[in-house]
Amino acid sequence: MEASLVICILAALLATGTCLQCEVCNGPGNNCTGSMQTCPAGQDSCAIFLTEVILEGVKSQSFLKSCVPSSDCKVGTVSMNFGYGMATRTSVVCCVGDACRTTTVTVPPADTKPNGRICRGCYVLNAGQCNEQTIACTGPETQCVDAAGTVTISGSQMQTVMKGCASESVCTDIKVGSGTFAGITADLTTAKCTAASGAVGVAPGLVEILLPAVAGLLLLKLLS
Repeated sequence: MEASLVICILAALLATGTCLQCEVCNGPGNNCTGSMQTCPAGQDSCAIFLTEVILEGVKSQSFLKSCVPSSDCKVGTVSMNFGYGMATRTSVVCCVGDACRTTTVTVPPADTKPNGRICRGCYVLNAGQCNEQTIACTGPETQCVDAAGTVTISGSQMQTVMKGCASESVCTDIKVGSGTFAGITADLTTAKCTAASGAVGVAPGLVEILLPAVAGLLLLKLLS
């Protein structure tokens, strides 16, 4: 499984009239190279995503460069924990023009201290439901996320479900439905977030997201 999105968050396109070009690529490790592509209207920044996936104690990294709306540049570091030994953290850095040649991105050390909040967590690929367990949220993870849908990569569809703890930025200004990012199409039929608490079984509230974890799990994941 490949790791990367992140963040894969697709904002509404805005008619900016710019002709920005960004290097577009993705792959394992902490760097990638690709062709320069003209960004669609509304995607006015070049972004670099570095995603670290921890699966049952084994760490892997994936790297992605793409056009994004400048609003996505405020995400910073995104942390998600799905239980069963699966967690992802993604750092996002933006640049424009020659600055992208020297821009670097790192994933800061994880804050593993429990913050007193809990969520129901699980993840699965190629299935419509997963076996949930109660997981303790750590560090900045103050939200419970519940996402499910279909991801299409190179013509192949994979059904996915992801539930767990997440940092607040995952649940900000995002929408349910279809979106395309770095060649990966996601059609989320469920996308919910709620403030994590000390009580099990908190009902999530509706919000729309395309997880960097989706990339992390599926392409490189996609991302992200």
